[in-house]
Amino acid sequence: MLDKVKEPATTKTAFDMWWSALPLEVRQINDLAFARRCFRAGHVAGAKPGKSKFTFLAGRLVVSVWATNSKDAARDAAIELDYRMAKAGKRPPATGWKLTPVADNA
Repeated sequence: MLDKVKEPATTKTAFDMWWSALPLEVRQINDLAFARRCFRAGHVAGAKPGKSKFTFLAGRLVVSVWATNSKDAARDAAIELDYRMAKAGKRPPATGWKLTPVADNA
C-alpha cells in the first residue's frame, strides 16, 4: 500500500513551454527570474487590443480620440466635447452631440 504513492502532477505553464523551446545557449546566458518578468510583460502587452485614432466632427469642433473600436471612440469623443464646453463655461447641446466620422488621411 505504501508502495503506490502518487507523484504530484506537473503542469507546464506558458512560460515553461516558451523557456524550454529556447536554444540552450540562450537559456544559459539569461537569468530565469528576469526572463519570467520579460515574458510576463510581453504577454500583458500583447493581450491588450491596440488602440486606433478616431477623429470626429461635431459642428465646427473637431475631436480626436484613441480607442479600440468606433463605439468606444464616439463615447470618449462626447465626453471630451462635454469637457471642452464646461471648460469654456458653455453648456453642451441638450439633444447630445451629432458626431460625424472624419477620415484621418483627408
